Amino acid sequence: MAIVIGAASQVEFAGTCVISANWSYSPNVQRLYCIGEWIPSQERTFYKPTESLNLTVYSPGPTHQIEPTQDCQDANGVTASIDPAACGETFNAFSGEWLVTSYSYTKDDATLPGQESWSLSRWKNFSTSNPPNTVEPTYVMRGISEGQSDGNSGITFQGTTVETSTGNVSAGGFGKADRLEMGVITSVGGGSSAAGDLGQGSASIPYTQLYI
Repeated sequence: MAIVIGAASQVEFAGTCVISANWSYSPNVQRLYCIGEWIPSQERTFYKPTESLNLTVYSPGPTHQIEPTQDCQDANGVTASIDPAACGETFNAFSGEWLVTSYSYTKDDATLPGQESWSLSRWKNFSTSNPPNTVEPTYVMRGISEGQSDGNSGITFQGTTVETSTGNVSAGGFGKADRLEMGVITSVGGGSSAAGDLGQGSASIPYTQLYI
């Protein structure tokens, strides 16, 4: 275990002000068993690793295009890095290109900037050294992304959208009502930080790993 010092750690993400970060590497071990054994051999132990990086930044963050992949190639990603200042153990920096798997924006205070949360993952081109028998996909392709937004989140829609609404109020107090558009999206990021604006939005971006 190590203690990570925030003030001494370095995070780079399109020049934004990052306010929180967490990262992980999972080897995702897959063991192939045979009858008569408790532990499979090394030759029948395979790994499909994943690295993840989750960042929360003050808006506006970068704008990222997330159209579906049209050709047999990797989807486009964003560049980000984290170099944690750890006490107790040494941890390697994570850097390079990442795929955006989800995005959310919220601005509940009209006097302060909004916040954007970016969930980033990758299944190849790791910063971590992989164990033997690691299998990386040939291509990682993006599918159709969907999301919802009130207009200030930076999310861009394509085609027809539908509207949803929510609201709440309590006796003797104040409540809140919102209208959100829902539909297929083509880009995320760049939410409003303007004084007086309020807003929210979220998006989910699916990927498929191809092994050729």
